[in-house]
Amino acid sequence: MPVTTLIRRVLNRSNTLADSDDVARTATPDGRRNAPVSPMPIASTTFNAADQEAGMATTTRFTSNFPNSAIYEEPTTMAEGDFTDTSSMSDTDVKMPIVEDGEKDTVEDLTMLESQVAEQEQGIQHGQPARNAGFLRSFSSVVCIIIGTGCLQIPYAFAKTGWIGVIVVVLSAFIGGYTGVLTIKCLYYQHGHRLHSFPQIGRAAFGRYGQYATQFFNYLYSLGTTCLYIILAGQFIYQLVSTLGVNISQKVWMILVALIIWIPVAILKEMSEAAILAIFGLLASVVVIVVATVMSIAHPYTKMHPTEPAPGEDIAIAIGIPVALSSIVFSYSGSVVYPHVEASMKKPKQWSMVVYTAMGFCCVCYLLIGVSGYWAYGDQVVSPVLDSIPGGAPATIAKIMITLHVIIAAPIMLLTFFLEVEQGWKINAERLGKKREFIVRLVYRSVVVALVCAVSLAIPYFADFLSLISSIACVTMFAILPIVCYLKLYGHKVAPWYEKIWMAVVLVIGIVASVWGSVDAIKSLIRDVKGGAHS
Repeated sequence: MPVTTLIRRVLNRSNTLADSDDVARTATPDGRRNAPVSPMPIASTTFNAADQEAGMATTTRFTSNFPNSAIYEEPTTMAEGDFTDTSSMSDTDVKMPIVEDGEKDTVEDLTMLESQVAEQEQGIQHGQPARNAGFLRSFSSVVCIIIGTGCLQIPYAFAKTGWIGVIVVVLSAFIGGYTGVLTIKCLYYQHGHRLHSFPQIGRAAFGRYGQYATQFFNYLYSLGTTCLYIILAGQFIYQLVSTLGVNISQKVWMILVALIIWIPVAILKEMSEAAILAIFGLLASVVVIVVATVMSIAHPYTKMHPTEPAPGEDIAIAIGIPVALSSIVFSYSGSVVYPHVEASMKKPKQWSMVVYTAMGFCCVCYLLIGVSGYWAYGDQVVSPVLDSIPGGAPATIAKIMITLHVIIAAPIMLLTFFLEVEQGWKINAERLGKKREFIVRLVYRSVVVALVCAVSLAIPYFADFLSLISSIACVTMFAILPIVCYLKLYGHKVAPWYEKIWMAVVLVIGIVASVWGSVDAIKSLIRDVKGGAHS
């Protein structure tokens, strides 16, 4: 193939890539166009023409227009025309240098450059996700991260707060949307550069110790949520098989669930199946919410127990609000993965719309299951709410769906933790070799799964353990750290006075919910453990 043809093909592809606002450039959430975010070019090739006319020097550097490429070198002048940034030029504007067909020494370099441009078209850039996700896909990812097992304890939270829990659910949705926007703004605090994770935000804001603190809450959330999944899955499987006469204890089922979770954790290196799991998780959660809502309305407590007095209902229970708030916040949590979702968006400036729409959708779902469950069972409702509705085919289907959901979702939650650890510890094939990397990854992942399973076996009290994890980790990641890091990175002058008041309100709510909720959860756990020991 003639060299000139190769050059034209490469430049045409560069032009096509550059015309895409969402791939060639990184946009901040407010819609500004930034320079490429990282000083790491994917490809650079130097092309020297040996036979120059009139002593002309034609050294040209081709640099990709991918978002993480930041090197754009000005070429030397040429008699026939200059190589400038061709990303904004049409095919007719590009002036081609005169290159002889016999220069075979450049063919290999140009072919390599061409293949690298093709990789850019597929969104492959050192493991970073391609910005090809539209609004619907991003919305689905956020909803599937947020909604799930947390919805099962909303009626129980209403039993602690009374009907004022409706306001708590709506207020938490607004807080979740606001702090979700602040989290992404923190990624772009440095013009022309984007951070990649919550721990990096902590380091940028408060240095090394800020990174350590953020990692603590980040990992506590990931590993603690996995513990909850194991507890809930073991509990539901035990309930399902016990009706069939299978006498196997709940702890045995929890161990089997952990083994099932370990298989994909040990085999998978990346989360390539996340899109499929997100769709399944969304459908499973919707099925569970619909079943719980319909069954609660159709079979209230007074119908199931006609000889007993109706359960109590209250307008507001002030002392229970901080504790319930921490549980409700858990139902909206997803901060640890927001940076990864936003990184894949085709139009990052739509992130605010995505996160607020997702919070609104989850809020509606939580109000449906919360209001119906508390109306039907009052202060007698338990967590998870599926234990309150009558048995039968609908309840069985709901338990099977939520069990499958948590078993599949648990590896995703763990992989979020594993990938960050492997990046920090440089556990990769380039450093260790493929065989050694696989062995190291398999051993330490297996140890982590075993430890998570051990914690799950030691504290199999779903409601209280949920309150403890949500109070310590989720509330901090949800309401406290995004605001604190944002003010540290941007300065307090960036926010108007009314936004500062709102920030103060959110911080007070977060601190009160975290401290009060943690104390109450610890007391409940101690009481449950002692009660289990005496029984």
